[in-house]
Amino acid sequence: MVEILEAKYAPIPVARKILESMGSLIEENPVVARTYEYIVKFSKCSPEAAEEALGKLLEEGFSEFAASILINIVPASVEEAKAILSDIDGGYDDSVVEKALEILKESCGQE
Repeated sequence: MVEILEAKYAPIPVARKILESMGSLIEENPVVARTYEYIVKFSKCSPEAAEEALGKLLEEGFSEFAASILINIVPASVEEAKAILSDIDGGYDDSVVEKALEILKESCGQE
């Protein structure tokens, strides 16, 4: 039986790293295997790049949830990012969103 020690928001690529560290669980549990397939398919950057971006976004004042969403989606424009973030934490100013896009481009770019 697995004991939950901590719960927090994690971008999809970070979840990928966590599951990969539990290799046997992927093989033994079909639900975990299917989740892993989804994670691999929809990861937009490497786990290391996602962790780097997460740290930088948190430093810029984004909540863990908002930062994770941005890393999962990697929006292409300020308008797209603002639409995604509009109901999260009361929204964010254009300048902060622009900085987030710079961070995502630096960290995640193209894998």
